[in-house]
Amino acid sequence: MKRIYTIILLSFIASLSLSAISEAEYGVLSKTYRLNTDGSFEYRYNMNLTLFTHTAMNRTYGESFIVYNPAFQELKIHTSYTKQKDGTIIKTPENAFVEVLPRQAANAPAYNHLKEMVVVHTGLELGATIYLDYSIISKPGYLPELDICDAIEQTSPVKEYTITLSVPENKPLHYALVNSTVKPSVRTANGVTEVSWKISNLPAASVAPLVSAVGGNTQLLIASTYASNEEAIKTLSEQFTPTGDMPLLSLSETITEHLTTNTEKLQAILAHVVDHVGFSRLSLPETSFRIRSTDDVNPSAYGTEAEKLNLLTGLLNAAGIQAEAAAAYYTRADLNNYGLSGINELFVLANADGKQYLLTPKTKLASPVDNYTDYAQYVSITNPGKKITLNAPDKKLEYVYSIALSPEKAEIQTNGTDKREQALVNNSGYILLSLPESSESISNAAYKTYNSKREVNLLLPYKANENYTYTIQLPSGMELSTPETTETTDNVVGKATYVVRQNGNLVEVKRTLDIDKQLIIPTDYASFRALMIEWADINKRRLLFKVK
Repeated sequence: MKRIYTIILLSFIASLSLSAISEAEYGVLSKTYRLNTDGSFEYRYNMNLTLFTHTAMNRTYGESFIVYNPAFQELKIHTSYTKQKDGTIIKTPENAFVEVLPRQAANAPAYNHLKEMVVVHTGLELGATIYLDYSIISKPGYLPELDICDAIEQTSPVKEYTITLSVPENKPLHYALVNSTVKPSVRTANGVTEVSWKISNLPAASVAPLVSAVGGNTQLLIASTYASNEEAIKTLSEQFTPTGDMPLLSLSETITEHLTTNTEKLQAILAHVVDHVGFSRLSLPETSFRIRSTDDVNPSAYGTEAEKLNLLTGLLNAAGIQAEAAAAYYTRADLNNYGLSGINELFVLANADGKQYLLTPKTKLASPVDNYTDYAQYVSITNPGKKITLNAPDKKLEYVYSIALSPEKAEIQTNGTDKREQALVNNSGYILLSLPESSESISNAAYKTYNSKREVNLLLPYKANENYTYTIQLPSGMELSTPETTETTDNVVGKATYVVRQNGNLVEVKRTLDIDKQLIIPTDYASFRALMIEWADINKRRLLFKVK
């Protein structure tokens, strides 16, 4: 029995030790981006990765996936093998190179020429190291320019990470390694400019929610040889359908037939693009920064995000609704040129009946522009080079509720106008009233469910400012059972208050929340979480009454 306990204890200790290490570790990771004088382009990827866990071996890293276009790109596998723990070399056999259709190109016949090479790594065991070195070589003119936006952190730590940019000396090269203190090495020789970074002991990417480059958490490589951001955007805008296109005018008339206001037309057009045009998840880099025309998209009934944006913009303008296509870059790098790879989101700014709306081809929700986040950089596609300033979101919520109680129901009046009822249930002489709250309250966000500790920044989409006042009129025969109280949580992030007072047959409740910081750094996270738990506490959003 003692031996069994010893084995269990050792197994437990081993499991703790295993959980404290990563699933795997890159010994070397190298990425080279080379633009040649003839316009051809080579991307070379080289890595070795040592496996520590069964999950890494059987699931996470059992295969590598390489997407390319064989019509214009050549895939060269320079090296692919596994070195087992005892030093045995297992070369990847020919039947372990499996060519398939990329899943993001499924149900998109126009992009079925794309290929994904699945490299199945063989001879894996705990302690084995995977070696893979390959190049994707693009023909001259296939890619308009060197255009990169690449996350640096990987799913496992990297001992030595090398990034190299190589372009002809006469090409403009804009670059930044966002959120990194590593300085590049720059040299020019034989008509070629080369910029390289060497990063040592790079930790794995955080798995915490809402991790982003704009929040300062992740490193991001941005590089472009476009002369300016205007030139980059032009390569996209020139592919958009011009205003006055007859097929779009005809389709727009059909969609908006019998509708009178521009708001109704806007909603109908948005619903058509979202519901009747399928969504292909191919990104701009995966389509080599090209989009199909609306004449191709309409009969095919599917499109990429950029293609659906083009259709949405064209239909709105055809209906007489002023619409401007735009792009959002979620980074604060000090660059005047982000290329096209750095676009995080595409949207349309549309004006209808005196209001400006922000639309995306992925949802039927037409949002006023002041409901948008204020930490992105926005540029126009319709008017390349034009920077767009959106109104910072004003999330101040102020509600005054007047509530008249009876044993059967609560009659609620909101801000002196809106009226509704809440049915009440008598449970052994007690009634529970749920205090109404705005659907936009931060209490409905997931922050209260986050881990108790956080090692990276948390960037909120906006600061919170919420104020609720409830005046509850009690009938004779009912009394408040919830204790009167005044509670305050006040810390470096903000302040939350909860007050319950009774004066005769009137009960007054006040709930307020002020969050003063949009960027929550790790040292302030505990304070932020305390506010979130306090604000979302269900017991502070309902009152108990006794029926005499």
